[in-house]
Amino acid sequence: MRRFQPDSVRAQIDETLRGLGADERTRGICADVMYDTDLMGVDSHGISMLPYYASEIAKGHLDPTAVPEVAHSFGAVVRVDGKRGFGHTGAHLAMTEAIAAAGNFGVGVGVVNRTNHYGAAGYYARMAADAGLMGISLCSTANALQVPHRSKHALMGTNPIAFAAPVPGEEPVLVDMATTTVPLNKVKVYGLKGEDLPAEWAVDDAGVPLHDAQEIYRRLEYGKDGGVGLLPLGGQDFFTGGHKGSALATMVQILSAALPGAGQPGNVDGYQDIGYFFLAIDPAAFGAPGDAGEYVRELRETIRGLEPLDPEEPVQATGDRDFLTRAERLEQGVPLADALVEQLRGLSDEWGSGFVLVEQP
Repeated sequence: MRRFQPDSVRAQIDETLRGLGADERTRGICADVMYDTDLMGVDSHGISMLPYYASEIAKGHLDPTAVPEVAHSFGAVVRVDGKRGFGHTGAHLAMTEAIAAAGNFGVGVGVVNRTNHYGAAGYYARMAADAGLMGISLCSTANALQVPHRSKHALMGTNPIAFAAPVPGEEPVLVDMATTTVPLNKVKVYGLKGEDLPAEWAVDDAGVPLHDAQEIYRRLEYGKDGGVGLLPLGGQDFFTGGHKGSALATMVQILSAALPGAGQPGNVDGYQDIGYFFLAIDPAAFGAPGDAGEYVRELRETIRGLEPLDPEEPVQATGDRDFLTRAERLEQGVPLADALVEQLRGLSDEWGSGFVLVEQP
């Protein structure tokens, strides 16, 4: 797998989005989110999403010119209408509004409907942390991807959860995860690399584990094949906690879709009305003794200081791996699968945009 200069990766995202019809402001927000996602090692949700977005635009499901707007507000709550545009822009607006509300009320909530895939959930939680707040980011998924506990068929999506807590002068504590064992787009990444899935992440309708990443992604991409599904966190077994993964996915679906009035899961016909939920919390609003940021710092250092099972692999706090990956990729370049590079080259030809990726020396 070749590595590419980080600046050229962001430039390629921006250039491809220009070809797809996005204006400068939309490109700026979307490129920031996708580029940051690639740097953090979430290869499934960065530049590799561009072929999918192009497909959604071609089908009329995604309007690249849409500008989201606040459709409703009440106290510390806002609802954003995503106008069926790029999910990144609606999400950015909703969390920005939630952060502003937290400054006035101590907490702020932003929800979004009529929108699309928003990339990595953790980016928006970190927006709150960058403002000195704790942040939560949740997203529904309209496609039928996740097999609920004891079910033969998929219903809900990967329904991610992200949380960030600020630490003064340091990177925040970060949680960013799907409520399935892996997100669908991680299956896509394995397929792009020509590799099978390394664990029991997907099953057929008899509960038999599947490993052919390309075939699984093809059958799940638009949620139209009821014979394949991703397992919830905890897998199939009650004793490994599979019912808990299903429960978390249900919670995310309700908060991120019921509150903004987005679609039910399992929609396979045409436009998918995805919903988001964002919460920004000002720790200072609680008037507690001590400093929340220092508490988080101490907790993280305590976790890192635990004796490891393997001396060569020190204990990491949640989020450490992501920030270490970002530092490594800024120095050594962003790895991209050859198949993805060819897809990006094809998009440049098809949509009249430039191909500006530059390999890392």
